[in-house]
Amino acid sequence: MIVLAVLCGAAAAFLGVFSLFGARASVVPHRLNRLERTGQADRDELLAEPFAARVGMPLAQRVRGLLTRLLPGSWVSGIEYRLMLAGEPLSLHGMLTIQAMAVASGVFVAIAGISAGGGPLRVIAVVVAGLALASMPLYWLRMRVASRKRALLKALPDAVDLIVTTVEAGLGLDAALSEVGHETEGPLGAELRLTVRETTLGRSRRDALTRLNERTDVPELKTFVQAIIQAEQTGIPVGQVLRTQAAQIRLKKRQRAEAEAQRAPVKMVVVLALLVLPAMLLMVIGPAGIRMTEQF
Repeated sequence: MIVLAVLCGAAAAFLGVFSLFGARASVVPHRLNRLERTGQADRDELLAEPFAARVGMPLAQRVRGLLTRLLPGSWVSGIEYRLMLAGEPLSLHGMLTIQAMAVASGVFVAIAGISAGGGPLRVIAVVVAGLALASMPLYWLRMRVASRKRALLKALPDAVDLIVTTVEAGLGLDAALSEVGHETEGPLGAELRLTVRETTLGRSRRDALTRLNERTDVPELKTFVQAIIQAEQTGIPVGQVLRTQAAQIRLKKRQRAEAEAQRAPVKMVVVLALLVLPAMLLMVIGPAGIRMTEQF
């Protein structure tokens, strides 16, 4: 069992290293130029390529394709959707490879710990450690999605105010989105620039805004986008709709701040009970305890 776990860990590590640090797309232009020049691949030139390009990457692609076919389609689609919400920090194959590495490492830790022996508490601790190690990539992805949503939500009120100002100043909606996208930093600015680029390339504004909703999944931004789409369909002045949405977004931001302020005392109680009060009790009772031990 230990040998099997070691082999699984080595295979996952091999795939992960070649997926993340192996041959890149720079090999593709070289091969295309060679085929255009000679019409067929030269054996000497193929052998002159790095080992990662000749053996590592094809093997990694085959194994990743096999894993993709074996895994449940709904689970793979969920991972792909969460990667999109996280801003696509990794490709789908890269994330699946890292998850396979984590699972193999968790299995190795669990098997090695159980084989080493020990009491039931040690076995439980080792199994829990293996499960935690196996779920680490998914936890990181979840935290990445939550962090990006917080950044989008934080930048949304100011961006909406800028859009309202630019539209009321005479710019069109596309020009306003482009201007605000270049002025706004972070994921919201990048999403606005991507939306404007899609409309420039021929996608309708409604489809581009709908895709913006799919990539962000922020309720306030969804409401804002739906209001713009409905205003265009019904003929309502966009400036008036934007002004109303900006006021509602500001109101929701104030409500969130008040809710955070109400939760602050509860968090402070936990800190006081675990950190401050024990230190105070030690300072008060400590000298008396020392004197009592000296007397008795």
